[in-house]
Amino acid sequence: MSQRNESLQIFLGILILFSLHLIAVGIIFGLGLLAGQIFGYTNYSYLGIWLIGGWGFFIWQLLYVIPLCILLRRQQRLAMMKGVIIGAVITALLNGSCFLLVISNR
Repeated sequence: MSQRNESLQIFLGILILFSLHLIAVGIIFGLGLLAGQIFGYTNYSYLGIWLIGGWGFFIWQLLYVIPLCILLRRQQRLAMMKGVIIGAVITALLNGSCFLLVISNR
């Protein structure tokens, strides 16, 4: 595999992961709105559900990153798997730093 093709596959892996992140964020927001409707939350009190979902995003991403890496490994798409792992690490670092920033300002 050429260097250019491997770089493209790594970029596609990162792109796949970030599109899965968008889907996961949509699900978290949907669950927050649904809980707000079911439990009758008013005046933005369902934002707590969104914050808990956002703080635990590292755990949420493990639910789809690990199976995706296993699938890509079985298909011998190692460069794309590298991209998924790079994107997951970037997300974990950003999530962790934002979490520490919010906690330190309490």
